[in-house]
Amino acid sequence: MTTTWLARALHGALWTLVFLLPVKFGGLVLLPDRPENLADWCLSRWPLELAVIAAFVWAAAVGVAAWRQRGVSLGGWAWLPLVWFASQWLSASVSPWPARAWSVAAFFSVATVFFFIGWWPAESNKRYRTVLGALTVATALVCAVALHQHFGGFEGALRYAQEQPESVSPEVRANLAAVQGKLAQGRVFGTFFYPNTLAGYLILIVAPVCCWLWRFLRDRMEGGERAVRVVSAALTAAFVAVVLWCLLLTQSKGGFAMLALALAGGLALCARVSWRWRVVALAGLLVVGAVFFGAQGVRRGVETLEARGDYWRAGLEMIVEQPWLGGGPGTFGKRYVERRRPDAEPTRLAHNNFLQQWTDSGVAGFASFAALWIGALWTGARRLRAGPFDPLAWATWIGLAAWTGHNLVDFDLYVAAVAWPAFLMAGWMLRNDPAADAVESKKQSPL
Repeated sequence: MTTTWLARALHGALWTLVFLLPVKFGGLVLLPDRPENLADWCLSRWPLELAVIAAFVWAAAVGVAAWRQRGVSLGGWAWLPLVWFASQWLSASVSPWPARAWSVAAFFSVATVFFFIGWWPAESNKRYRTVLGALTVATALVCAVALHQHFGGFEGALRYAQEQPESVSPEVRANLAAVQGKLAQGRVFGTFFYPNTLAGYLILIVAPVCCWLWRFLRDRMEGGERAVRVVSAALTAAFVAVVLWCLLLTQSKGGFAMLALALAGGLALCARVSWRWRVVALAGLLVVGAVFFGAQGVRRGVETLEARGDYWRAGLEMIVEQPWLGGGPGTFGKRYVERRRPDAEPTRLAHNNFLQQWTDSGVAGFASFAALWIGALWTGARRLRAGPFDPLAWATWIGLAAWTGHNLVDFDLYVAAVAWPAFLMAGWMLRNDPAADAVESKKQSPL
């Protein structure tokens, strides 16, 4: 039933979908993007519904092609995203805001699909490399856009909006002063809708993507072994430098801090590196962090924490009020309006995905969501400590650790370009486990 051309077609479709996520689907699920003309379709983000439909079509095609496969057992970890998936729809079914809750539940359903794309055993490593290849190309494009914004792109956009007001949307014209103030901060966002979201994406993918790039260059380049290693390492280092530069340009304190903590944890798990070099690396992280936070200033960080503190206070009140089923996926902002302090900024999201899972989807949604990410990190750490060192597993663990930490201070879960790859990486990490390999199917798969 399974053919080579079908396998290649499915891999190609997956590559295209993953590539388009950071390039065209970096918006917030609660703020739909609606291109109005050909220029918008070329230069702006696309409606998220296209990605949702494409993901379900791809999953359906794989399911039909692989329906005869036997010997695949879900295991303990794989039930967690299914419990999380069910909790979203259960909460949505009783939500006072069904339109909002059902749309976000459908968005979360695709995240569950991406988990199983990474988890499904047959050819999981090949499929994961396909995803990382797509993310590498997409990240290069995203960073190019971010650097263009830094080197005059913002000024050019503002000048164009002032000279050609009829060419911009009425919403932007009405808030042009506010937009100008935001852009004057110089915080790049690339193809995403917000600087912190770009930071969340970069800290998630920088380590695994660079690991893939180094292996790809080393395997494809010709010449002496030493020359190949030096050139591939230099090119990968240049790519890392560009990504980290863009991360610094987002001015995201939370993103930088979580990546630093994840790297510190990764160094602790890396038995191949001597303690002397680990201490040197950690000292370097402390120096860079001190310079970064010193340049950004303490005052802005305190103001940000104060704003989030009010969101979290309101979230705890919501949990006490509706602890079991919550108010429905994506409805935090609806309930926050009546609890917001007069001097607090309005928001649609809690800026803490663990907290918002409980406020929106109840105790089952929170417990399954938290257990999923804790399980992925625990499984990865156990494998890295006990088995032979795997650079890709180590890099993926760093990305997942940074993602999990960033979930405590931001809303990456509600952005397809960040959340869906994270779920795929978690699925691969949980499946890429010696204990799970014992039940892996021996039969051919279309993946």
